[in-house]
Amino acid sequence: MPKSRLRGGKKSHRKRVEKRNNNIKNQQNRIQKIWEQELTKRMEELKLSGETENQEVDTSQPLDIKV
Repeated sequence: MPKSRLRGGKKSHRKRVEKRNNNIKNQQNRIQKIWEQELTKRMEELKLSGETENQEVDTSQPLDIKV
């Protein structure tokens, strides 16, 4: 590869890669926090509605579990 296409060499390449990886990590952390907040919000809604406590389970038919 010609020298003109190195765009700053190894040092600047490592810098760009580090910046890219940090951006990806920050986005993943942000999405994870949003996901956890939404999950806790939904769990609170279910607890307040009481739907999970009043549901009946149909045990008349056996479960087909194959190993």
